[in-house]
Amino acid sequence: MEVPTFVEIAERLSAANPLRKVGSADLFISLLREIAKGSPVSREKLAAVLGWPLGRVAAALDQIPNTEYDDGGNILGIGLTLRETPHVFEIDGRRLYTWCALDALMFPALIGKTARVLSRCAATGAPVSLTVTPDGVRNVEPEGAAVSLVLPDASPNVRGSFCCHVHFFASTLAADGWTAKHGDVLFVSVEDAFRLGQKLNQTLAQST
Repeated sequence: MEVPTFVEIAERLSAANPLRKVGSADLFISLLREIAKGSPVSREKLAAVLGWPLGRVAAALDQIPNTEYDDGGNILGIGLTLRETPHVFEIDGRRLYTWCALDALMFPALIGKTARVLSRCAATGAPVSLTVTPDGVRNVEPEGAAVSLVLPDASPNVRGSFCCHVHFFASTLAADGWTAKHGDVLFVSVEDAFRLGQKLNQTLAQST
């Protein structure tokens, strides 16, 4: 296989997005905004926010793979999560997490908040930090930081086929050894990854 192109990845992610298939973009965005408040979200709360019957909320959630719940059935995560991951996502003093580097670049625009993102280079462990606003990225440290992208398969399980391969790196040079072990990976600048996230956000908005 060859390293996928930016366009191929964008098209495959848009096509594979389970939210488009079940018409649940409104649910997803509302749920992100509720999780961003820092507490588990009950289905009843989500139904009230959306103005949907509880059964419709339950049916939509059941069709979205990898949604995270606590023992009481409250929602803990769906891209943005209360469970610890390598990608810290700080909003208004609250420490949240994202499933992957691209999520951290996409979600500020969807929730209308600026986030401080703290992660580590997947190859060297060196710290990577940046500020993500709804409109762009700034204060990227180190300046040459990069993001790994892969071509997901057609599975609606985007976390398993894509997110687990999408990390921050201190530089493309630092990623050389990691690439040898992980196959066909495209490395892009943080700014280019942000632009990909905005394309995906636009596609999501069109399905609401």
